[in-house]
Amino acid sequence: MKTEKINTRFMQGNKDIDCEIFDIMIDNYGHEKVLLENDINFEDAIYSNGFIHAIENGLIPTLELISSIESKRPQEYHHIIINDECYIMYFISN
Repeated sequence: MKTEKINTRFMQGNKDIDCEIFDIMIDNYGHEKVLLENDINFEDAIYSNGFIHAIENGLIPTLELISSIESKRPQEYHHIIINDECYIMYFISN
């Protein structure tokens, strides 16, 4: 996966240069769910190192954005920054 390092107020993150994460989401959830039923702009998002690593290991993020300050479930999650707000997304096995 080709990424570019981006410094944010939360962390040093990664921009997905080739929109591979967006493509993975479309492949797993379909155009309607990804494009019409959520407000996640995958093209402008900044992903944590762990998020990128999980994708590279074949895990799939859920389509649910959770505020990073909310309590977390005992499930793998990683950080995503959208519009200068930090969220978490949970991951499932493919």
